Amino acid sequence: MTLNLSGELMSDDWAELYRDFGYEAGFFCPGDVRKAMAQLTDGEELVLEINSIGGLVDGGAEIYSLIESCKNPTRAVIQSMAASAASYMIMACDRIDICLPAQMMIHCARGGAPGNSREHRQAAQCLDTCDEAILNCYEKRCAGKLSREKLRAMMEAETYIGARDAVSYGLADGVVGDAEEDPDGGMIAASVCGNIVRAMRVLPDIGLLKAKREQQQSDAQRLELARETLRFADLEGLESGLLEA
Repeated sequence: MTLNLSGELMSDDWAELYRDFGYEAGFFCPGDVRKAMAQLTDGEELVLEINSIGGLVDGGAEIYSLIESCKNPTRAVIQSMAASAASYMIMACDRIDICLPAQMMIHCARGGAPGNSREHRQAAQCLDTCDEAILNCYEKRCAGKLSREKLRAMMEAETYIGARDAVSYGLADGVVGDAEEDPDGGMIAASVCGNIVRAMRVLPDIGLLKAKREQQQSDAQRLELARETLRFADLEGLESGLLEA
């Protein structure tokens, strides 16, 4: 089974809200991977096509855990970009292939919110913990080809990594379409990387959709209240008519 993971990685509830409003492209969520895994037959390989700028840290961790727990063979194919959370979520795959013009990008976790000095220190500690967890994924995959210190420095520098370097670092296993590795690579690239140029849909702000959903729910409640008021008025009128009769 092939599952295309393109666009922004977001939480299941955000993805559900976007889909409720008719948006189907430009995002994915852990639930998509969970659903695909549930549909696999015995021995069937799960192939994840990756074209993503990343997104939610926790979502990347959840997908990593799902892949790690999968009983079936798993393979990621980076078609254009595997950045941020989209890069470490695939580190648990049995095999990672990267197309010749594709890239990976690794960096430290980001986040921010208003608060006092104690809350900011707490937020910084949380980000440090996230960085260490992400670093663990890269270090395990590299299997000694890069030191933890080198990987940390690359994350802090926000490093973009080309296909051949990704393989030499141990972050990927093979380059799709690289003539140096595969004499028939051009034909493979044409089939596997057919959608390497992919336009990401610009999604509306999730806050606007939440507000719209709340307005819909409020309108529905007002409509139901109006219906109940009319029904009660009709019942009163009926009772009054019976009494007069």
